[in-house]
Amino acid sequence: MRVALTGSSGKIGREAAKALKAAGHGVIGLDLTGGFNEGYRTAAVDCADFGEVLGALSGIDTLGKPDAVIHLAGIPAPGLAVDDRIFRINFQSTYNVFSACARLGINRVVWASSETILGMPYADAPAFLPLDETAPLLPNWSYALSKKLGEDMADQFVRWHPAMSIASLRFSNVFAEADYATRGSIDTKPDVRRVNLWGYVDARDCGEACRLAVEADFTGHEPMIIAATDSVCAVPSAELAARFFPDVPVKAPLEGNVSLLSSERARQVIGYEPRHSWRDRA
Repeated sequence: MRVALTGSSGKIGREAAKALKAAGHGVIGLDLTGGFNEGYRTAAVDCADFGEVLGALSGIDTLGKPDAVIHLAGIPAPGLAVDDRIFRINFQSTYNVFSACARLGINRVVWASSETILGMPYADAPAFLPLDETAPLLPNWSYALSKKLGEDMADQFVRWHPAMSIASLRFSNVFAEADYATRGSIDTKPDVRRVNLWGYVDARDCGEACRLAVEADFTGHEPMIIAATDSVCAVPSAELAARFFPDVPVKAPLEGNVSLLSSERARQVIGYEPRHSWRDRA
């Protein structure tokens, strides 16, 4: 397939491009700065501008309309800009991609939702552990709200356009190579990462999840948690749950350092099997 990849220069974007190309797909990057990267072209496109998105996805010069779109562009985390800018850019760019794809007949869309919509920073305890897609959605930041409303839009776009299928990948805290150097301090102060239930995911696994979601056979809108199989902390998961969330029901055995964010739905729908762990680096 020909796949348009917005945010192609980001942590996940770089790995998604590698995974797609390794599987034989053609990749066209869409980012704020154009150029050539590792065997594929990146066109300069502002995804917060509907006209630019529509123009890019309808075809650029000798590059035709893509068969699928992976939308990763936007402000990638809370606190990186003022709230209004985070919300406006993330929400608007997601609408622009969904709407352009619907108008152009591009029926497979994969986009970066977020673990934040599950209730971070958990001032109120989670409903149960490990969290999965049946948990209530409780966005507490403008960033998370933009992702929650993006998922709401996905529900409506697939209703309006039954041929469309949209995968909302709720990425946990993404670790690229340089991020692993910061992990050690978490073991001595695990309370610091209570904020996201000690979740994380390697950028390479995120890239594979994007590829799998492009290729998988599913219909409608599928929101899926994308996390590592383990937690980012050396303290056993059952101990973390008992210490920080003593009154929260436990739905499944918390054996060893199993993640408190379940990716079982992603395994079922797209075949996601994370392969990377910080423990492999010890």
